[in-house]
Amino acid sequence: MSGAPFRPGPEDLRYLRRLGWTVLVMGVLLIIWRASDLLLLAFGSVLGAVVFRSAGRMLQKAGIRNWNLALGLGIALVLSVLGAMGYLLTVQFGSEIGGMLGNLPGTLATVENGLSTTPVGKAVVQAAEAAAGGSTIADRLGQFFAGAGEFLVNLVIVIVGALFIAGGPGSYRRGIILLTPPPARATMDRALDKVTLALRLWLKAKLISMVLMSVIIGGSLWWAGLDSWAALGLLGGLSEFVPYVGPAIAMLPSIGLAAAAGGDLLWRTVVAYLAVRVIEAWMLTPVINRQVVHIPPALTLFTILGVGAVFGVYGVFFAGALLVVAFVGVREFYLRDTLGEEGVPAIPEHPLPDHPENEGRE
Repeated sequence: MSGAPFRPGPEDLRYLRRLGWTVLVMGVLLIIWRASDLLLLAFGSVLGAVVFRSAGRMLQKAGIRNWNLALGLGIALVLSVLGAMGYLLTVQFGSEIGGMLGNLPGTLATVENGLSTTPVGKAVVQAAEAAAGGSTIADRLGQFFAGAGEFLVNLVIVIVGALFIAGGPGSYRRGIILLTPPPARATMDRALDKVTLALRLWLKAKLISMVLMSVIIGGSLWWAGLDSWAALGLLGGLSEFVPYVGPAIAMLPSIGLAAAAGGDLLWRTVVAYLAVRVIEAWMLTPVINRQVVHIPPALTLFTILGVGAVFGVYGVFFAGALLVVAFVGVREFYLRDTLGEEGVPAIPEHPLPDHPENEGRE
């Protein structure tokens, strides 16, 4: 009848359902693309909250039983360390680092031009430019350092957000679980535990690596004869936060200073860095990574390049942590929950501490 309402058939319903999911996924991807900077700040705040609460746990183990006091002192400790690093970078080594970073784009441009003369070198430059968002590495770094004010504002936002999350992560956790469909809530609850533990162990490994590499790089460059060995060692240690890409870029100011000084300083600097990388690859990394979920190095490298291409230079800083979250998420949701695989690699298990709100459940 002409007046009867239209009722889609079963096949039409399946098509409409798939179409609706497609539109929803595209809409979510568009939101992520448009709000990428905001999402990075939010993730940075979560990472900062994990750091604050890990410092609180450390103080609890040292004998401070009251969790609120331990958390407050842990936050103060972390902020004090950040302040000390800021003092070293701006006051103690400010002029040296400023000069090195000011010459870094020119040094990088020279290196890019030299590499581009061979097919392999040209491919390396193109991959690095993709990680920098399509522009040359020198231009991208120049824009980054020119936006130091924006970086400081974003850092303040991340710290404030981390303070809020660290003070009461339970509400955020419950919200995520409630937004999950009921059949998958148990999996989400378990995955959040695993992600938190993995991030905590990853940050611990990074902290150890950064401290040790600062000392090793500084001592190696002192042996090589570079005057700014302390500042370069600090920069080299901090660069370990971004695997592979960070240390490679942090090495360039040393090479540039050594080349400008002339004599045998250049080859001594190159030998020093080769020795540092051998020590890191064969001694430090295997020992440190025993306590962290193992992620293949190639996957880490290409994730950094991909995140850099999508989110820009700021995204590179969080690429390692994002990969840890994605790696654990895929393992828990897909390999274990969907496929039922139980033999996948797991992160080390640690008992959760006993205190209000069960502090391991962030």
